[in-house]
Amino acid sequence: MNQPDGNLISQLVSSRDRRILKWLSELSKAEKVLCAVFCLTCFQLATKFPNITLVPGERAKVFSGLLCGVTLFALIIAKRGKIRLNSPEWVICLTLSLLCLVSGLFSEDMSSSLWRALILIFSGVGGFWCGRLLFNHPFALLLLARLCLIVLIPLICLGVAGYHLHDNVLHFVDIHKHILNNLLLVLSFGPLYLLLNGERSHKIIGGLYLVAEYYVLSLSFDPMIWFPPLLLGGVLLFRLNKRQLGLALIPLVCLFLLVGYFHSHKLQKRFFDMADISYWVRAENVSFSYHIAKKKPLTGIGLVAPRQEYLNDYSMVYPYVNKDQFAAILPKENRSSENQFLTFMADLGFPFLFLYTFSVLILYIRLIRWMLMKRKVTEINPIIIWVPVTAALLHFQFFDGLLHPQTSWFFHLFLGMIPTKEKL
Repeated sequence: MNQPDGNLISQLVSSRDRRILKWLSELSKAEKVLCAVFCLTCFQLATKFPNITLVPGERAKVFSGLLCGVTLFALIIAKRGKIRLNSPEWVICLTLSLLCLVSGLFSEDMSSSLWRALILIFSGVGGFWCGRLLFNHPFALLLLARLCLIVLIPLICLGVAGYHLHDNVLHFVDIHKHILNNLLLVLSFGPLYLLLNGERSHKIIGGLYLVAEYYVLSLSFDPMIWFPPLLLGGVLLFRLNKRQLGLALIPLVCLFLLVGYFHSHKLQKRFFDMADISYWVRAENVSFSYHIAKKKPLTGIGLVAPRQEYLNDYSMVYPYVNKDQFAAILPKENRSSENQFLTFMADLGFPFLFLYTFSVLILYIRLIRWMLMKRKVTEINPIIIWVPVTAALLHFQFFDGLLHPQTSWFFHLFLGMIPTKEKL
């Protein structure tokens, strides 16, 4: 019998995979350790496995936050030759970190606020600089896309199984609904990468992933159900000419109508129920957060610090509930503003809010410029970054996502992948 030429394993691996392995073999030892730690961190953040309690009684995800910190320090060691602490981006990161810590030190609940501050720093700064320094090579981008695809599998499968077996998407997933939905959207980086960069078979797989993600989103009613159609409309706006856009609007409108019909009974029950806590709390928190921020404008009250005392001289704005009803939920449910930027205003103060918002706005403007440019800037299609970043920003209007290491890490990771001003 004729023996096949070459090693059997090499024949089973595609040429692209062999190039990836060759690229990995050329990395330094510190860079290999960094890649391994990064992948483990992403997997733990997305799946919460293993879920280890390091500080008994503390609700913050300390173990996940410290994993982000370990990855950040591994990055600093492996990429120390490329890090300039006097660069504007590092100065902004260090300033925001200092403001977080100062806010925690002056908080009434100092221990919990400091833990939250450290988690925000490690996940935000670590995610951002991993995006900035790790993913500037096409093979690194491909590995990230595959990592997103891998961690999406258990989220999708467990979500579908939980709904069909127990009528609850979260039954087998030890993650809050908002965190799960946010992860499904930001991890769409992987399917989008296949859809826009792969071969025909890869495009089909990418499309099936996106459909499965949207299916899980639709199984638990959430305002996010409207985000994918909106994002699809944005993608079409950037990608198609006027004639093509006109034709594409037809299936897009059908998708909106289908979503509306599928959730019509829930829409009627919840959107028009003025006593529904999830809506009136968010409406009231706009005014209440500003009221708190005026008391401590420089440092805020500290992340997830108690808010009851600030209700004493506060006048309710929302007409359908009274102060007693609002006060009843403050101790257990309302230690945040149900809006990321309002939470930063009340908990961390105006300096942090303005500097962080300005920084994100500058990066997002660069992202839009990148999408509008005709010439190639990096190895990646900007739409693959625009979708998860825009989805997260939309979700942060209803959810304090950056207080959770999972959503903070991946959001800042993709922010860090936006090209610098010099490249644009």
